Amino acid sequence: MPSGSGTPMSLRARTHEFMEVGRAGTWSYRFDIFVILLILASIAVAVLSTVETVAARHGWWMERFDIFATAVFAGEYLARLWSAPEHPLLRSVAPWRARLRVAATPIMVIDLLSILPLFIELATGANVAAVRVLRIARFYRLARYVPAIATIARVIAAEWRALMGCVAIFAGLILLSSVAMYLAEHEVQPKAFADVPSAMWWAIVTLSTVGYGDVTPLTAIGRVIAGLTMVAGIGFFALPVGIIASGFQQEIKQSDFIVSFAMVAKVPLFARLDVATLARLVRMLHARKLAQGAVVFHKDERADAMYFIASGEVEIELGSTKSVRLGEGDFFGEMALLKEDTRRSATVSVSKTAELLVLNAPDFRRLLAQNPDLHAAIGEIASQRQKDTAARLAAARRQAGTHQRAVRSPRSR
Repeated sequence: MPSGSGTPMSLRARTHEFMEVGRAGTWSYRFDIFVILLILASIAVAVLSTVETVAARHGWWMERFDIFATAVFAGEYLARLWSAPEHPLLRSVAPWRARLRVAATPIMVIDLLSILPLFIELATGANVAAVRVLRIARFYRLARYVPAIATIARVIAAEWRALMGCVAIFAGLILLSSVAMYLAEHEVQPKAFADVPSAMWWAIVTLSTVGYGDVTPLTAIGRVIAGLTMVAGIGFFALPVGIIASGFQQEIKQSDFIVSFAMVAKVPLFARLDVATLARLVRMLHARKLAQGAVVFHKDERADAMYFIASGEVEIELGSTKSVRLGEGDFFGEMALLKEDTRRSATVSVSKTAELLVLNAPDFRRLLAQNPDLHAAIGEIASQRQKDTAARLAAARRQAGTHQRAVRSPRSR
C-alpha cells in the first residue's frame, strides 16, 4: 500500500493505519464493527455467567467464547502497542517511549483490564466469580468506537474543578443536615439519631431524594429540617447536571470548530492566512444540508459563496461527458469570493446526502476590506487558481470533442 509520498508503507505503519483509521467501507472499518459486537457479546456472557442455572447448562461454551474474545482483544492490544511509534505525535521519540506513553493512556489501560481476568484465572487456577465479573470493564472499551462516551470523559476531565466544588457543597449539606437533625430528634429518637454519624445516613438518603423511610422525623422542627433538606437536595443535583451539560455542548462546538478549521486551513486560497484570521473565517461558516439529487448551484448562476463538504458527496459537471466527484473534506466554488460579478463555471449537484459549510462572499469581502495586505496575497493565489481552472476546463472540452469525433467517425465511413 503506498503512502501519500509514493513510498511503500512499512508493516508497522499499515498496522497503525488499520487500527486507528476505520474509514467506512474498508476492512479496518469492518474490523471495528466486529470488535464492537464482540465487546457487547462478551459483556452479555459475563453477566449471564453469574446466573447459576445458565452457567450450569452453558458454562463450557461460555468459557470457550471468553477465551476467543480475550484472544482477539489481546491481539488488538498488542497490535496497537507495537504500532504506537507510527503515531504522528510520537514519531520523534524512541519506539519504547512511544509504546510506554500509549500504554499509559486511559483507553489502553481499560484494554489491559479487559483481558486480565482470564489470565488471572489461568495463572492462579482459580475460577473466582468476582474475577469473572470484572470482564464488564470491556464495556468501557466502547469509548474508542463511540465518540459520545469519549466526549463525556473529556467533559468530566475539563470540568473536574467545578465538579469537585459540587462534591464539597454536598459534603457540607450532609454535615449541616445531620447536625441539625441530631439536635432536633436525638431526645425523641435516641436509637435512630444516637450521634451525628448515625444522622448522616438519614441526611444522605434525604438529600439524594431516595428517602427509604426507615428513619423519619417525629418533631415539628425535625420535619421542617427534613423539608429544607429535600429542597436543597433537588437544587444541588441540578448543579452538576448543568455543569456537565454546558461542558458537553462546549465540547461539541469545539470539535466542530476544529473540523471546520482543518477544512478551511487546507484551501490554497487561504494558505497565507494566520491562525487568528482563519478562526474568524470559520466563525463565518453556516451549515446547509442537502438531500441526494439536490442542485447546489447551476452553471452561469451568479456566484455568491464557496462551500466545504462536511459529509456526503457532490458531483461537478464540467461538460456533457465529464464530471468530478468531491467528498468529505473537499471544497468548491472558491472563485466566488473574489469578484462580485463572477458566474459559476459548472453545475454542482449532490450525489450523496451532504452537509455543506457555506462561506458567503459578502462576509469574506468585509474581512478583506479590513485587511488590505490579505487582499493582495489572496489575489495572487486566486489568479493562479483561475488559470488552473481554465486549463482543466479546456482539457475537459478537448477530451469531450475527441470522444464525439471518435463516435461520429464510423458513420462517416
